[in-house]
Amino acid sequence: MEKTKGKASCKKWLRPIVMLLVISLLLPLLAPGPTVQGAASPRIGGSYYSYGEAMQKAILFYKANRLGDLPDDYILPYRGDAAMTDGQDVGLDLTGGWADAGDGIKFTHPMSYAAGQLGWAVYEYRRAFEKSGQLDNILDEIKWATDFFIKAHPSPNLLYYMCGYEESDHSVWVTHEMLDYVTDRKSFKVDPSTPGSDVAGQTAAALAIASIIFEPTDPEYANTCLTHAKQLFSFADTYRGKNPLGSLYPSGGYMDDLAWGAIWLYIKTENTYYLDKAKSALPVTSLGGGHTHCWDDVSYGAALKIAQATHDSSYAAMVEKNLDIWMPGGSMKYTPGGLAWLSQWGSLRYASTAAFLAFVWSDDKTVGTASKKETYHNFAERQINYALGDNPRGGSYVVGFGENSPVHPHHRTAHGSWTSMLSVPLFHRNILYGALVGGPGSDDGWKDDISDYTLNEVATDYNAGFVGALAKMYDIYGGEPLQNWPQPEDFRAPEDNLNEYFVRGWIMYEGYGALNLMLQINNRSAHPAVMKDKLSARYYMDLSELFEAGYGLEDVEITLGQNEGAKLYGLKRYKDNIYYFTVDFSGTQILPAEWQMCEKDATVSIKYKRSDIGSNTNDWSYQGLTGSPDYDAISFAGMTPYIPIYDDGVLLWGKEPPLGEPEFIYGDLNDDGNVNSIDFALLKRVLIGEPAQNTNMQAADVNADGQVNSIDYAILKSYLMNIIDSLPHRM
Repeated sequence: MEKTKGKASCKKWLRPIVMLLVISLLLPLLAPGPTVQGAASPRIGGSYYSYGEAMQKAILFYKANRLGDLPDDYILPYRGDAAMTDGQDVGLDLTGGWADAGDGIKFTHPMSYAAGQLGWAVYEYRRAFEKSGQLDNILDEIKWATDFFIKAHPSPNLLYYMCGYEESDHSVWVTHEMLDYVTDRKSFKVDPSTPGSDVAGQTAAALAIASIIFEPTDPEYANTCLTHAKQLFSFADTYRGKNPLGSLYPSGGYMDDLAWGAIWLYIKTENTYYLDKAKSALPVTSLGGGHTHCWDDVSYGAALKIAQATHDSSYAAMVEKNLDIWMPGGSMKYTPGGLAWLSQWGSLRYASTAAFLAFVWSDDKTVGTASKKETYHNFAERQINYALGDNPRGGSYVVGFGENSPVHPHHRTAHGSWTSMLSVPLFHRNILYGALVGGPGSDDGWKDDISDYTLNEVATDYNAGFVGALAKMYDIYGGEPLQNWPQPEDFRAPEDNLNEYFVRGWIMYEGYGALNLMLQINNRSAHPAVMKDKLSARYYMDLSELFEAGYGLEDVEITLGQNEGAKLYGLKRYKDNIYYFTVDFSGTQILPAEWQMCEKDATVSIKYKRSDIGSNTNDWSYQGLTGSPDYDAISFAGMTPYIPIYDDGVLLWGKEPPLGEPEFIYGDLNDDGNVNSIDFALLKRVLIGEPAQNTNMQAADVNADGQVNSIDYAILKSYLMNIIDSLPHRM
């Protein structure tokens, strides 16, 4: 409260009133609650957030960035196999690992940093991961990365450090599942002729850490990791030099990476050879400046581990010199709301990783300055609480967690565009749970904008230190992870009621016994995005008037006009006087990647040999057709369910003419007379675009609305769990 200038004191009779006024003003500031604009710092010392849930979701983020052959029952329904050609150009299998960020390039250097950082979190706070039920999840994610490192290291002095590259990958905005179709997945390596001590040293560290944390659960795998770690460190140390990574991740040096790899090999093996190597690569006088542990500078983490391993006061002083810079009153810039702000690029990434180092150092009572430990600890709590919502905005910076969390992260697969455009659609079709966005500017300013990748980029290295800090917060304050979460429907954004496969149709000409149509097959899939090359559409005709006049099929002519790879088949009897012809795009790839790829057109002419005996107005598929074709790949104009779309003959979307009383049970996809878990599994296959043969697609449309989608999935699930007593359209 600012004093009134020019007045030294208040009159005695005013003092009680002034005191009451002061107390009334201070009480709201003392009470727990979100930080308001201009507040000095976030809170410490309480269970303000569900830290277990935040940790659970932050780990889950890594599954969204997996590349390679994903399990058929993958927990994220919007993800499918991706980057399956990695390594083919060099005759190797380099599939797997994580895409780096919102793009699709795979970098061994930042990936090995992220995997190593997650492993370090397990090393320090294994109990917290066990207690929260997240140990298996985080180990599974780390192994997904280390499995790739082992593949990428096919011989002692060879390491592949990148798959894909900037010019190709950044020229498109497509889901990870589409990378193989529209980008060049070229492979890049380091070897004795082109060394890369930075990437090799960093990867050696990740594998050395893996050899420690997997020892209790999988000693054989731990030994494999150790073998590769030793070989990679030897390669990095023997053939010294920076890898030629280019403009995206230009390395600042490699001595820190050598120290980082060496100290973890020492921790694992207790061989002083590695300790000497670590100290030689990171002499006690080398650490300075106000940065923190990150993919390009692991000297701060290496110094911390050397200090803990040796109890050398000189290294301890190095650690505290760096941490002191980050403390309030140090030289680090702070936002008005209390975020220790290092850079516009991933401000929260740096603050949360500095918090992790502060936690680890404050936990160690055997080395360092005891009087500083509480300050370090409090700093760490404040930074994590800021990220979770205790900030001037009153909002979380973790997608899908807390209040006012981001919904427009810069992430191509979460967005789900079918036109390679950040503006199509205007919302994200999938929820990228757990992703820590880059964060606010130095003034706490931030906007939820997919195109602002400075503030809204997400990355595997952004989440890495954050996960470890959350584990510590959970260990102190709890907040349990969600139970029976996630479910497939949880990931789909509420706004996304879009049809993924459909036909648009327009009348180009009508008259004198002729009907010229344009039919357009669309693939806007995102759950997951799938390339289709067996799509077809059927136009259903009622030929009653033709037959009643004594004419036959030979008196109606169906011809295919201009098209983009279509074939025409027909006419084929459906029932009674209902026939259909098929416009078949089999052999033509239709994929949600660009305008020219997500839709394919064909013109068809229907002509009766006598104009007075044929009419199309009673055709099932004529319903709703209009003129004026709309060629805009963003629009849904002209979409008609009465011209159904099929995948290899299996109905994907649309309505076929009714056959009278249904001879099936809604929900009984295998027609065995029962609705059970087998049908549920078949429906899941339909929804991921891989329907089993002989699946009754009419039965899959549980609510009979002409579409098979997540609503049918939810209804069938509720029925099988006895939440509802009957299916809405069960016959």
